[in-house]
Amino acid sequence: MGKANTHMEHFEDLLFESSDLLTRVMHGEVKFTRKWDGAPSIFFGVDSDGDAWIARKGLFNKDAKKYYKRSDFDDDPKFPEELKTPLWNTLVYLGRSWAGPESDGYFVQGDLMFTDGPDNGHFHPNTIQYFTHKIPKKAKVGIVWHTRYVDGRNEGLWIEYGSSVKEHFKLMDELWMINAHDEIEDFTPNFGQVPVVGNYQHLSEKTKLLFKTYQNALIKGTTDGSIMDFLFDHMAKAVDSVKMEKTKTKKMLEYKIVFEELAANPNLESDYLKMQDYKMMLLKQFNDLPTDYVPQLVRKGFVTGPESTDHEGYAVFDGQGNAAKLVDRKRFSAANFSDEYVKGWSK
Repeated sequence: MGKANTHMEHFEDLLFESSDLLTRVMHGEVKFTRKWDGAPSIFFGVDSDGDAWIARKGLFNKDAKKYYKRSDFDDDPKFPEELKTPLWNTLVYLGRSWAGPESDGYFVQGDLMFTDGPDNGHFHPNTIQYFTHKIPKKAKVGIVWHTRYVDGRNEGLWIEYGSSVKEHFKLMDELWMINAHDEIEDFTPNFGQVPVVGNYQHLSEKTKLLFKTYQNALIKGTTDGSIMDFLFDHMAKAVDSVKMEKTKTKKMLEYKIVFEELAANPNLESDYLKMQDYKMMLLKQFNDLPTDYVPQLVRKGFVTGPESTDHEGYAVFDGQGNAAKLVDRKRFSAANFSDEYVKGWSK
């Protein structure tokens, strides 16, 4: 268990982190859990006075809200209307079946997969549609649990990835739950030769951000040029967005630092590719494992049926609060960005 880090970076972005996770991967001192394409991500807990609550991913925001009663959803003007009844029903079922600790500083997190039962074995919460024969017909709400949190008081909030959460609940016909690691917990991949790469945590936040933005642009297909071409275009737009010459000069100086840092670190792109190649080697081993929950992509206007695909990805963690996600971004992330595929939330 380690201190909470609520944002999980892509595996290849560990190049920019001070984390020891890559070293622990090198020594096989890590575990894995599967990423499920649910929506929304939910948090659940029961206070020390016995009151159950549910929350969404903004729980760690300054204006975060917990929802205890049906009226709490209505009293929140920002809460999506279409989620009020599904989240309330989910809270009722979870509150009735909870058998875990009642504590103001203990709660769990999972991905909501369906709230009105699967459709003939199919459920389609987000980008991926799943098909299975493993869900009982009486199930109304489906959740994949993956994380639990404990308030360490003076030590802050602690997080445990890949935890066994479903065991905190009593069996209930209306609830279908699994842990995200259930199908893979007994598998350890062949770690092979971990790539020898540099560490780039010393780079400015501006350089890190723009490098990651460039990688996302490649995946989205909004650029196909070099990173230098991308940066010049990005800088031109930033400079054109302001009117005063003094401000334009300031903008250009911000990019000057980025160009200088990239020139001083010529191995960054090749190291990034090494990390991506290593990630894909690990992913292939997990994707070759059997699964009872077949992932599919549904192309708009499809004729021949849904496309078989791999699971969304996996997460690697070291038990010290360090974790990273392993996702085939050219496959899954591209589909997530694309409007060619049916999304569960846009049906």
